[in-house]
Amino acid sequence: MLVLSRRADESILIQPAEGADVSMTLQQLFANGPIQITLLGSTGRRVKVGIEAPEQLAIRRKDIA
Repeated sequence: MLVLSRRADESILIQPAEGADVSMTLQQLFANGPIQITLLGSTGRRVKVGIEAPEQLAIRRKDIA
């Protein structure tokens, strides 16, 4: 599980990972299950988010993508 902290108006990008087969169908991509997003907690104006996704997907903070 990838854990990120985000503030209001900050974003997360989910896109094909480097080297992933971009011709995969959605059925193939999600054969092992869906993307799962879990809100793990908050402190002040930050929210901690846990994300589980297929290894063919890259999850990045938008500000460093």
